[in-house]
Amino acid sequence: MKTDVTVIGPGNWGRSLIAALRSAGIPVSEVITRTRRSGTTTIAAAQLNARILWLCVPDGAIAEVAAALVQRRREQGNTLRGQVVVHSSGALTVAPLNAARKIDAAVASVHPVMSFPTQRIVPLWNVLFGVEAQQPEVKRRLYAVIRKIGGKLFAIRSAKKVFYHAAGTMASPLLVSELSAAMATARMAGLSASEARKCVEVLAKATVQNVFAHGEQNSFSGPFARGDVATISLHLQALAKHPIVEVYRSLAQYAVQALPVKRKGEIQFLLENETGMKTTGRETLGNSRSRKQ
Repeated sequence: MKTDVTVIGPGNWGRSLIAALRSAGIPVSEVITRTRRSGTTTIAAAQLNARILWLCVPDGAIAEVAAALVQRRREQGNTLRGQVVVHSSGALTVAPLNAARKIDAAVASVHPVMSFPTQRIVPLWNVLFGVEAQQPEVKRRLYAVIRKIGGKLFAIRSAKKVFYHAAGTMASPLLVSELSAAMATARMAGLSASEARKCVEVLAKATVQNVFAHGEQNSFSGPFARGDVATISLHLQALAKHPIVEVYRSLAQYAVQALPVKRKGEIQFLLENETGMKTTGRETLGNSRSRKQ
């Protein structure tokens, strides 16, 4: 049975999905937007006849859009029997699609483990997709689409899905946050923004490559790996009046728990009791940056 797809919500992710489907020769029957523009339609005017109706909308809009699809199908005098309604959330289960399930749709979620920060088309070749689906036929259909656009896939259980999404959040947007904190700290040393960026870039790239080539245990280095309590204390004192000290402390505490840190007891005590870590009088990020500019 030939598969065609209707995409609802051509935002950053939706645009990349549409490009990948078309490149793979999978027909995109309709592109649905909130307001009609060139090459698109709205739910109120949509035919909704595709085998797969793929929602590429924010998590908070999934249930609302699913309900709108159901309303449109009822206006047409039809159900969603034989069709699959898919959302793209990595955090939510298929529960927000219950309205579609009530009129006989099969439901699933297919989440790309990739960042789509802008409208630039991101190639999906070798991108990993987490798939939540129950029916074997639905799995086969979705797996075939993912493979045809060049993706890799794994099945995800509903009850554990939020942990998978939290991992992705730590590996991408929160990684950006940590690198931003590192660059801000480098600027405190008097480096220009470009110098701080280059300083962090070289070290971060080498570290990430080492982690995925040799594992995190074999890539851990620096004062924590050496058990250099005096240096860690200097870091905490220097950062004491800046909110970045909390980032440093949080990452350090996890390192003590999970990575090969020497003199763990002394370092844990230092992290919990270093007087320089008191919050009173701490300057704000904005104030610190304004003086550096």
